[in-house]
Amino acid sequence: MGNTLGLGVGLGLGLGLCAGAGVVMQAAGPNMEHLKRNAEAFVNRVVTSKHQHNTEDIDESSAEGLRDAMSYAKENPMLIQVPVLGTARKFWRLSDKATRISRKLALILESQHSAGKYLTAPLKLSNVRIGSTGSAKLRDVSFSAKGFSIERVRDDYKHLSKVLLKLIENSDGDIANLPPDYSEFLVLLGRGNIKMEDEFLIVNHVALLPMENRTEVFLMLHDRIVNHLGRTDKAKKKRILRNLPYNNDWLDTARANAEINQWVVNVKNEYRRTPIDLLRLNRNVRCHLHQYNNDDIEETLYCEWPELLMAMEKMLHLVGELVKTGIEMKFG
Repeated sequence: MGNTLGLGVGLGLGLGLCAGAGVVMQAAGPNMEHLKRNAEAFVNRVVTSKHQHNTEDIDESSAEGLRDAMSYAKENPMLIQVPVLGTARKFWRLSDKATRISRKLALILESQHSAGKYLTAPLKLSNVRIGSTGSAKLRDVSFSAKGFSIERVRDDYKHLSKVLLKLIENSDGDIANLPPDYSEFLVLLGRGNIKMEDEFLIVNHVALLPMENRTEVFLMLHDRIVNHLGRTDKAKKKRILRNLPYNNDWLDTARANAEINQWVVNVKNEYRRTPIDLLRLNRNVRCHLHQYNNDDIEETLYCEWPELLMAMEKMLHLVGELVKTGIEMKFG
């Protein structure tokens, strides 16, 4: 049996931002529509200490109880179709196991890159082993430090992108139905201009979040943009707001959804078609999840505005603020 490498992360949740975020802010699309630090700098990155490579990651016996990725995919749909509450529509999204698998594989590569190593041969679907809970490990692979460079890092992620696409296809998923945030994640992996600091965005991409954690992450990023940057760097805040999606139609979308519209009508401060009010509505809904007895509203918000959280994260990354949010703690 060949070498098997894996990485697991189990970090808890525990942050309430609705009350604090409300100090400054009062009460504040189709699936197919819808990334120079040099190589030596990897030793100083924030996530290095959390995902450091060590010899215990390689264990020939650790693949026991895992299945080859092909057979796992055939029995476990990676793409699932869910109803968009408040409408008659449906939306395709990744299952939580699929996002967990994607992140675990990205973390394995990031861990090796942080140790100055890269895959000596292109990653293939046959190298992947998957457990029933979505745990993932690599088999029959080797990593080397010889000739390590940013180009090697980019190649590893390009091959991972291809593996993830094959995994989805083998689970009878239609690539045309990929949600826009996961599509962007795959595009990010396949780009030829990734820098070392972009690995933090890759392994902590919001497309890989469990659905149940998206509320807390939204509130956390909202607080960073609206409250923190509103006090400390208004130029960064304005830049982020200018680059948020849905500026022209988000209010129409909200009113057309019977569930979300409950938060729009009869409000004291009427919503306007501005980016800040798009964030305000999303914050208000998430801060009062049980007001209308709808515990599934997070999924509804994702289905209606699947690019919003991704855009918030991407802009925070571009202005150098993402690593300060603690987002890496929210994947569970």
